[in-house]
Amino acid sequence: MIVGGQWPGAVERLAQQLDEAQAADRREIEAKTAASRRSPSRAGLEPAEYQRQLRAYVQTREYKAADHAIRVAVAVMKAQDAVLLCSARRLLVRRADGRRPPRRLPQARVLPGGYVPEWWMSGINASYAGIWWAIPSPGPELRLGSADDPLVQEVAKQARLLQASRVGYRKRDALYEAYVPGEQPDQAQPVPPLRGLSHGQNRQINLMFGRGRGIRVQPGRDEEFDQLHTDYFAVWERSRAYAAAVLALLRARV
Repeated sequence: MIVGGQWPGAVERLAQQLDEAQAADRREIEAKTAASRRSPSRAGLEPAEYQRQLRAYVQTREYKAADHAIRVAVAVMKAQDAVLLCSARRLLVRRADGRRPPRRLPQARVLPGGYVPEWWMSGINASYAGIWWAIPSPGPELRLGSADDPLVQEVAKQARLLQASRVGYRKRDALYEAYVPGEQPDQAQPVPPLRGLSHGQNRQINLMFGRGRGIRVQPGRDEEFDQLHTDYFAVWERSRAYAAAVLALLRARV
């Protein structure tokens, strides 16, 4: 997709990509809302009756169509957000370095005609659309203004939040451990260690080979676990916030 050699054109193309990503996010929300409205409601139903209706509903064509619409919307949103983040990072670095904008910006590989095959959605979900490799580092924005400039500060803030999301992605499973139950719920203990292995190696082997009676978050680390998961799932929203901050800064500097 040709952008042109001038900065105003490149910045407006970034604005278009931000609009596309925000529209994809809205479509995801709409798909989930529509599916929720069709699903059986718990209101006024006994738990057993609700479960019976829910089991019947998930076998219907209506449910399968709604589920497919959600999966399509989520995959397209991820693809748009990852491309948007790549574009924002690339344009910011080039502008900070005093270089010309790229002739082309990354573009989402969304197939035309509205048809979204299963293999494409599986690829997006397996790779996270490359979002983790697109996470920017704070710093380039400081070459476009002083540290007390609100526009510069906002870009730096959003970059730090994205860094936190990457930490959440990398560490979100590191707080689990296998355990054996005690006589009381609060008496559960980690699986006894294997000799000659470190704590980390024991934890991984216990989880991998299903030692113990279950899996839990390590005691005393629930708050850390919740924060990691919050950061992890926020990466898509934060990618749009970062792009919006970069867009505002670039518009002020071209």
